[in-house]
Amino acid sequence: MSEGVLPGGLPYFTVGEGRPLVYLPGFNPTHENPSGIARKISERTVRPFVRAGRKVYFVNRKPGMATGSTMADIAADHARALHEYFREPVDVLGHSTGGSIAFQLLLDHPDVVRRAVLASTAYALGPVAKRAQMAMGRKLAEGRPGYQELVPGMIKHRAPQLVVSGLMWVAGMLAPKIKDPSDMMAVLTAEDGFDVRDRLGEVTTPTLVICGARDYFWTPEMFAETAAGMPGGTLVMYPRAGHAVTTKREFYRDVLEFLR
Repeated sequence: MSEGVLPGGLPYFTVGEGRPLVYLPGFNPTHENPSGIARKISERTVRPFVRAGRKVYFVNRKPGMATGSTMADIAADHARALHEYFREPVDVLGHSTGGSIAFQLLLDHPDVVRRAVLASTAYALGPVAKRAQMAMGRKLAEGRPGYQELVPGMIKHRAPQLVVSGLMWVAGMLAPKIKDPSDMMAVLTAEDGFDVRDRLGEVTTPTLVICGARDYFWTPEMFAETAAGMPGGTLVMYPRAGHAVTTKREFYRDVLEFLR
């Protein structure tokens, strides 16, 4: 295990040995290598790939991101880093917001990607995700609890939503406040404007769209349309999985089979 900074300033840590797999994570309140509990969760997420003989590069976004950055700008940062560091196309797995970045990489910089996995993401934010992310971001930026805004994307029915929202609000009151929310808001704003539906036909890189039918941030139809619109696209949708599809054993089995 080691950590460092990729060319252009993207922080990363690695686990394992073998063929590289670049993992682009979902929402991050700060652009730095995770620590504490967040680090343990991140390491646990990539461990199945390590056991399968892959060297995983867990790559965060560049700190000090300019206000008004677009998803194309963010993808360009990643493309430059991957090209200069690896010097050959590599496998890329992006989850949620990381999946949006991976998607933009496929469109603008396909030369740096060998195969791609887009987990819990689609050609644009779903209607629930679009509302929830910005509401969460604004509250976190103001120093208020915000993660409860994500609950409608995780739970469908109103009564359990209220219970879980209350618990997350309490947890948010006890959590440390974000010192500088500018990077977080730059990425959330960039993803809010992300929509590549009209460019799906340009993606010829072999790409797996993998998701849960109970991921209410998007609709099942959006996931299906995303995969069907790409000439190199494949869809795997788990009927009982939600947004946290990376916690499913089947996820790792299917991703590894696709990458092989």
